[in-house]
Amino acid sequence: MFFWYTVGMKRTPLSRGTKTLKRSEFKQKATPKKKTVRSKLPTVKSMKNKCDKLLTPIVKAMCPNCMLQKAQFCEGMTQVAHHHILKSKSTALRYELENLIPLCNRCHMLLHSHESYYSSILVQRKGLEWFESLENKKEAIIKADVHFYIANYARLKEIYDSLSTD
Repeated sequence: MFFWYTVGMKRTPLSRGTKTLKRSEFKQKATPKKKTVRSKLPTVKSMKNKCDKLLTPIVKAMCPNCMLQKAQFCEGMTQVAHHHILKSKSTALRYELENLIPLCNRCHMLLHSHESYYSSILVQRKGLEWFESLENKKEAIIKADVHFYIANYARLKEIYDSLSTD
């Protein structure tokens, strides 16, 4: 024979001879934990995009003419900031202005299609010391977290502001 005992909104069958349940034997309601308030930092992706967007205007302002200007089919005006040492190869050189080469779109496409030829021309024009200093900086290991991008954004923004006021 069963008796019905109401627990909350549920009806629970109890066998004969069982004791009645007290409130303390039920699961207590979980009290919500207080959330710690943290300062909101931007995401790594958003800061990386902001830094990347600042590079081309800075290079255009610093060097308005294409670096390979004497190459065939050159348009003359800087439109792209090319990384001599690729971004994927070195995080340390991603935002170094020494690593950026001012190029027009046509020269940029030519450079990517004949990488070794145009890289040698760049080394001839900029000098072997420039190339060696980039190679030394390339080996640096850097943690590319939000703070890295925030610091670089502040540095690049300062450079951009100083160039735009001149």
